[in-house]
Amino acid sequence: MSSKVNFVFDSNPLGVYQAGQLISGTAELITERPKTIRSIFITINGYGETRWQESEERVGEDGKTTKTLVTHTTTEVYYSTDQPVYGQAGGSQLELPTGKYVFPFRATIPPNAPTSFNGAHGQIKHEVTLTIDRAVRYNNTFKQCFTVILPHDLNKRLEYKEPLQRLESKSFWWGSIFGAHKPMIMDVSTSYSAYVPGQKIHFHLVLDNQSDVQCMDVKVRLLKNVSYRANSSGAKEQLKVTESRVADKHCGEVLKHNKAKFDEFLTVPPTTPSTQSEKDPIRVSYTLRFIAKTFKLHGGGDLVMDFPITIGTVPLLGSADDKGPGAEKSQPSGASHPGSPNFQEDVSEEQFESNTFKPRYPVYPFDGKPGTNGSNGAANFPSLYPKAEDAHPATPVKFTPNPVSPAAQKSPPYPTNIPVASPPGGNFEVLGFSVPPDYKPTPSAPAASSTGGIGWK
Repeated sequence: MSSKVNFVFDSNPLGVYQAGQLISGTAELITERPKTIRSIFITINGYGETRWQESEERVGEDGKTTKTLVTHTTTEVYYSTDQPVYGQAGGSQLELPTGKYVFPFRATIPPNAPTSFNGAHGQIKHEVTLTIDRAVRYNNTFKQCFTVILPHDLNKRLEYKEPLQRLESKSFWWGSIFGAHKPMIMDVSTSYSAYVPGQKIHFHLVLDNQSDVQCMDVKVRLLKNVSYRANSSGAKEQLKVTESRVADKHCGEVLKHNKAKFDEFLTVPPTTPSTQSEKDPIRVSYTLRFIAKTFKLHGGGDLVMDFPITIGTVPLLGSADDKGPGAEKSQPSGASHPGSPNFQEDVSEEQFESNTFKPRYPVYPFDGKPGTNGSNGAANFPSLYPKAEDAHPATPVKFTPNPVSPAAQKSPPYPTNIPVASPPGGNFEVLGFSVPPDYKPTPSAPAASSTGGIGWK
């Protein structure tokens, strides 16, 4: 392609924003040959999309049943802003000379914009798009995704501080053959019912195996459940539900007529926070599953215990000092907070069609290490989620609007002579605002660099 675009977010190399914040940056367009265009505009938008196919049986006019492949899909736009940066939409043709052009962009993300997501049958996508509107040929489109996080503060609901606790038993027909009817009993408890990425889910598990069946392994799994909704057919809403494992723990075996106690933990990896709205086309929830694995030959299946669990973005106060269920919980204080999060890519390998973008989610340093992304890009913050109004105002940029010719004037409002290339260190043309002679484009942060912050606006 004869053109390319480099997107740079202001003071935010990772491109992670909270819903309600101001997003700003520049798009540097580099053209290798002149282009005949009508306009250039930048779009900042967010939307949700689901799509999957299913085989359905339908009865034809001849009365025969045939299988048909049906596509279920839906699209919901959350916000969209267009910013013309050169020329006029639908205006007369003009020539864009070879060179470099820097266009600023800025917009406020709606406070209720949903969290970024990339899954097997849908996506919630936020992106910046630069479009070159061409009169004769296809438009040139350049896109850059960024992550939006809708805050989910676990301290706003008291029930999240309550522990998970249950006792269940299971009998097996294998033992009844020999006249034994004693069960396998599992007693499980956790410290809380809601956690954040980076936090350890401490659990206390007692397996009293009074049966004649051996437990081969006690497993603990954190499962992500995603519900995709579509109403493209118009008749009724379609639903697609998937379940994937994001973390697991193997505790060990328990022989028959034996009893074992496990005081272990499962660490929550970088993963999508639980969905708070019931209306979103994509909803994410989590299940904490405890499994006592047995031989299938013994009958009755495994002893399984499921707990609904919530994953948020702001941890419970005092949870940094969690010693496990049953231990005395500390009073909330500033010292008991794990510190500022860093932002890591989603642990999930699923992706929607050709979308390879991995959103970043907050991961808290419950291990005592400072909140930094290290080689992935630093991210230390003075506070967790600064509000947009707390950000310092951006430095004013001297802006010279594109000239608009009178209706009677036929000369196009663009330079007709291709500029002569300047020597290294000289000026280059910037359309959209004036730039000092010593201007250099802001480079992206190197992978191994340590920046001063993620750049919350």
